[in-house]
Amino acid sequence: MSKFVWSVLLLIAVCSVVAESILEDHDKGGPCGKFSTLRILTHKLRHCEKAARNYNVAPSAQCCRDLKDVSIPCLHAVFCSDSFRKVGVDPKVAITIPWRCHLVHY
Repeated sequence: MSKFVWSVLLLIAVCSVVAESILEDHDKGGPCGKFSTLRILTHKLRHCEKAARNYNVAPSAQCCRDLKDVSIPCLHAVFCSDSFRKVGVDPKVAITIPWRCHLVHY
């Protein structure tokens, strides 16, 4: 085969490896998978807002149910995010919510 054919085959192979790598990184996302911490905060943890502001407020049943679907690394990323602080929530209080929901694995 000519050098041109080999060059084209090499280029195709390199492009496919690079594309696969980019797609794998895109699928993994951050600690919350393909969702941003803001999306987890607004969709999954919206029922936990009162409990996250005040330690003396018991988390709602819906808040505790929603926490079961959020991984520990994602939960910590949300609690430490700027979006979380902007809504006036205290991360030191929020981090106690899984314990107050009696979720043993947290």
